[in-house]
Amino acid sequence: MVRKRNPEDKSARMIGAVGEILSEKGYHGLGLNKIAIAAGVSKPMVYANFDNLNGLLKAYIQHTDTWLPYFQELEVPENPTPDQLKTLFTRIVQDQFRFMRSSKEMQQLIIWEISEPNPLMRTSCETREKHGARLIELTEQYFRNSGISLKAILALLVGGVYYNALHASAPGGTLAGIDLKNEKDFEAMLKAIEQIIGWAFDMAAQSRP
Repeated sequence: MVRKRNPEDKSARMIGAVGEILSEKGYHGLGLNKIAIAAGVSKPMVYANFDNLNGLLKAYIQHTDTWLPYFQELEVPENPTPDQLKTLFTRIVQDQFRFMRSSKEMQQLIIWEISEPNPLMRTSCETREKHGARLIELTEQYFRNSGISLKAILALLVGGVYYNALHASAPGGTLAGIDLKNEKDFEAMLKAIEQIIGWAFDMAAQSRP
């Protein structure tokens, strides 16, 4: 008896092929022919499963950008205290750093996101921003009139996470003497994130009138 192939297997292969090409050649290497060959399927099969290249890329982004389900599954206390928020934001930025450091595909998505206008990447970015903004709103009462902007601090931290992860994945050596391939150095970076966010909350508490 011949076993029927699951159509989802082919879809998964096509999504996987996008990741392989993205990791090896960057977003400029993405093309329907190359993806079909890498997945071992025909171009009509891509159209049948995803309508077009953009449909396949959208499915890939949804599969790879795990920050969207991460935010959805994040447990946020009701009426969180400053200490709870401090712990929450520290965890989020540290987890983001761990993910960016380990995921070559996510690194390439970020490069794509900041390199050229792309509606798919823009939508993904805006969705992450909306989730983040809702969490930042919870901190406003603790930072109001303190002269300290948690938004600015988080923007610098996230930007630093992105750049450090991208720098470490390239043959660029160390950055300010830090080598992210060294676990001790990476742990020092995670500790610095905790310290910076902690200082922000502590200084805000001391500076409010």
